[in-house]
Amino acid sequence: MSAPQADLVIRSGTVFDGSGSPGRTEDLAIRDGRVLASGPKLPHKGAREIDAAGCWVTPGFFDIHTHYDAEVEVLPGLEESVRHGVTNVVFGNCSLSAAVGSESDILSLFCRVESLPRDLMEKWMKGRITWDGPAGYYRHLDELPLGPNVCTFLGHSNIRIRAMGLDRSLKVPKARADEIEKMKRLVSEALDAGYLGLSVDMLPWHRMDADPYRGISVPSQQAHVSEYRQLAEVVRRAGRVLQATPNALLKKTVVEIVRLSTGIGRKPLKATMIAAMDVKTDRRVWKLATGMAHTANRFLNADFKWQALAEPFLNFCDGPYTPLFEEFPAGIELISATPEARHAMLASPAFRKQFREEWQDSRQRVFHRNFADMWIASVPEPGLAGKSVAEAAKERGEEPIECFLNLMERHDTAFRWKTEVSNDREEIRARILAHPDTLPGFNDSGAHNRNMAFQDGALQMLRLVQKYPDILPVGKAVRKLTRETAEWFGVDAGSLKTGALADAVVIDPKTLPTGLSAPLELVDPRLDGAMRLVKRSDSVVRQVVVGGKVTFENGAFPADYHKKKYGRLLRAGA
Repeated sequence: MSAPQADLVIRSGTVFDGSGSPGRTEDLAIRDGRVLASGPKLPHKGAREIDAAGCWVTPGFFDIHTHYDAEVEVLPGLEESVRHGVTNVVFGNCSLSAAVGSESDILSLFCRVESLPRDLMEKWMKGRITWDGPAGYYRHLDELPLGPNVCTFLGHSNIRIRAMGLDRSLKVPKARADEIEKMKRLVSEALDAGYLGLSVDMLPWHRMDADPYRGISVPSQQAHVSEYRQLAEVVRRAGRVLQATPNALLKKTVVEIVRLSTGIGRKPLKATMIAAMDVKTDRRVWKLATGMAHTANRFLNADFKWQALAEPFLNFCDGPYTPLFEEFPAGIELISATPEARHAMLASPAFRKQFREEWQDSRQRVFHRNFADMWIASVPEPGLAGKSVAEAAKERGEEPIECFLNLMERHDTAFRWKTEVSNDREEIRARILAHPDTLPGFNDSGAHNRNMAFQDGALQMLRLVQKYPDILPVGKAVRKLTRETAEWFGVDAGSLKTGALADAVVIDPKTLPTGLSAPLELVDPRLDGAMRLVKRSDSVVRQVVVGGKVTFENGAFPADYHKKKYGRLLRAGA
């Protein structure tokens, strides 16, 4: 009797199937894009076979917080995530989406919030918006030669502009009843098309890019809380998800979203928020955040999940160009100014006095503003790279704040510096990720390309739990990164059980402790020579399989990648 045939057989790996169970040494047979069988020493013969002895085999990972809305149009393989084992990406976060709006609206929303060069964004998006509304956008995504599987939220800022017009959406907190109804219809259309839900934004750091509205917080920020509530009811009835970005300095915005999630006398609302992190300026924050979620979910019938980052929140900054400067008025002015105006401002004693006063303001803040913890990455002056601003100031006999301002005045964006704002303690990160009311995420892949690189977040989590197995076993960590997330979002993914869609990763656990790189600067000709920060984990990730096909192997993608469709559109509820 001949052996059963398969397209692909992965042999002798330690298989973590996504259920949370410990790994088992098994073979995995795949045919027609689905798991055909699993078990020890399968008799199946594969057209292609992979020897995974000594390796972990897991379902493909989720990256639940990305901003690939523009990049997917020109590089639909999204390879900077896929190479790290990500087979499922979620965009449309933070109230920003490409699903609704004109080209100019979408550019103005995305460029500053996500720190993407406007000329590059214009090239990416020019002439590509052929859809008109949420359903049409999903039909468009379904036609792209996707590398990973994709799913999205609908952005509140976009539908607010569509319903109210750009000017009113940025200036009027309380929308008219007819405008609210227009927004509700757009949300319903999106949910019917299979969107995950709606994303809203309460963080004033997120600002418009283009004149005459440059520096004004995005439309979702302007809305009265009653607008969030009314739109959330549409999401609640459908059993979908509300993604929220709270005001990090205003706790009541967190309380409002958690309150919306509660289900006393009503159906609970699935809600997820960024982010439960170990913040340097207040080490109590992560405990307060997870404690609030625990109370709401256990006693108030909520269905609330914090997103959690698996690595230090390391930000690289080009002079004043950093999301961290959106936190105080003088920083906002510097970001909004032209280079010439910025130079004049930094040469002005009056502006320097304003900057100093705001920098030293002791009220609650996210950015620590500690010059001993701000490091010079590069600058056109010899002998400074690798030193903290405090060290450079001491050598020069300057006050640290004056040294910092002088470097910005002389070199503007050529003065590149970095700092870890939060998540610097490994064991605490592991405990946050292990908490039952968190989901691994907030990688921000596709955004802030010069500022941060967290595309390997899933691997960073596995490295942590490999080091701290008593906090979270590997099998349960894999479940959080795959099946648990898929089930919560309501999409078909995240499992290696028989019959499941065959998205998988082969990982060498021996290289995991040391095989994840620091951020690397990549000048990518496909981005018109723009630099982006990336990570490399090629010694860790042996193969990535999407839809039963090998999409990444030993550091390389197939020749037809970005041209042939490997992934699929994930529709919630399908």
